[in-house]
Amino acid sequence: MNDVSETEPETGTGWADMFRGSRGIYTILLNLGIGVHAIDIFVITTVMPTVVAEIGGLEFYTWTTMLYMVGTIVGAASGRYARSVLGRRKGYVAGGLIFLVGAAGCAAAPNMAVLLIFRTIEGFGGGLLMSQSMTLVNDLYRGPLRTRVLATITTTWSIAAVIGPLIGGIWGSIGWWRGAFMTTCVLTIIFIVAAWRVIPEGEGGDRHRLPWRRLALLGISVLLVGASGQFPDIALRVGFILAGIFCLWMTLRLDIGENGIFPKRVLSLFAPIGTAYWVFLLLSAAYTPLTIFMPLALSTLYGLDPLWIGYMLTVFSIAWSVGTLGTTGWSEKGTRIACASGLAITSASIAAIAATIETASIWELTGYITAAGVGVGMTNVHSISWALAAAEPDQAQVTASAAPAMRSIGIAYGAAMAGLIANAAGLSEGTSPEIVRNALPWVFGFGALVPLAGSLCVVRMYALKPGVKI
Repeated sequence: MNDVSETEPETGTGWADMFRGSRGIYTILLNLGIGVHAIDIFVITTVMPTVVAEIGGLEFYTWTTMLYMVGTIVGAASGRYARSVLGRRKGYVAGGLIFLVGAAGCAAAPNMAVLLIFRTIEGFGGGLLMSQSMTLVNDLYRGPLRTRVLATITTTWSIAAVIGPLIGGIWGSIGWWRGAFMTTCVLTIIFIVAAWRVIPEGEGGDRHRLPWRRLALLGISVLLVGASGQFPDIALRVGFILAGIFCLWMTLRLDIGENGIFPKRVLSLFAPIGTAYWVFLLLSAAYTPLTIFMPLALSTLYGLDPLWIGYMLTVFSIAWSVGTLGTTGWSEKGTRIACASGLAITSASIAAIAATIETASIWELTGYITAAGVGVGMTNVHSISWALAAAEPDQAQVTASAAPAMRSIGIAYGAAMAGLIANAAGLSEGTSPEIVRNALPWVFGFGALVPLAGSLCVVRMYALKPGVKI
């Protein structure tokens, strides 16, 4: 069968309708696939101190995350190719198998070099999983049901943000970090078996050539931007970021024709989907400075220990889900208002953090973080749902599959720009309370401008193609 909508007419639009008939197993499986990837991210972040204590490689500590991000973006951008060649079921399972190989290799890694290789492979598999999941959402759900399943996926990320550090903390506390990767392996095997049994076979067998030049340029772009943070010299950082932007521009220039890894006219402010992709990019870039530098502020200026810092970041994730779930099911007009105002709320919240850092009480700061998360959640789910509904039929699949790649690009570029600003503001000189107090308002000030630009893009998106029903 081609998709569930062909066998089961959509007879409802409520939360319970996602779980009626065969659609229920798809909903569970999609969230399992996303959950495996999400839990792995949070688990590994928690155990990395234990990893470097055993196998060394402290100087490459941040590379485990950076190379995973590179792999994720390239994997997500490869989703359309994998789907067209392997088909729906095999493409989805292939992502799981690559992810499993990466996780198993990390679990057995004798040194940091091997760990980095398999961490990149794992990221590639995770990117394929995210891409294929988004494509399946587009295949299997329509209208309000699609928005609701996207909301459940967001909730899965929030749950992973709570469960992941807990799992990682357990393995780290007993001194066996490899158990964290083995846990990922077990969860991935469960997912692979379920996907093979549940996902219907679909189209496949296309003879498209792998767009390796574009994928290589895309990977180099992210690698250059990520590597910029390794240099204290501002000129070098700027050079690496500009080189990364150039490689991304070249990727998009070459990405034309019927076998594109991104939708046509991607990042064009004169095209509805191109503008929606700007929203994806700016949304991810908006919250990244908050998640990177808020722990530093909480530790240095407020004296919180790592456990409480983790709880504060969990508040952001939960608030994101609240913003998503709380606005799902609103009227068409209400949805437009929520989508446009969400990032404006985030902008105002981060601006408040920039203006009151250290002087605000911890409860006031928690309120600002909560509001920022709610705003991101409001825009995130509705902008993605709108883009999937607005895409032309021949662009629907690539619009869905490439969305995770663009969001991850936003994270990479947001982190690089925030790091550049922090460095220029004096953070490279140390992390004393005085330096942090002077530098972070500049970082969060930048963080407040980005979602404001994203909010304007939402307005532009709706104006370019009015009447799209989600």
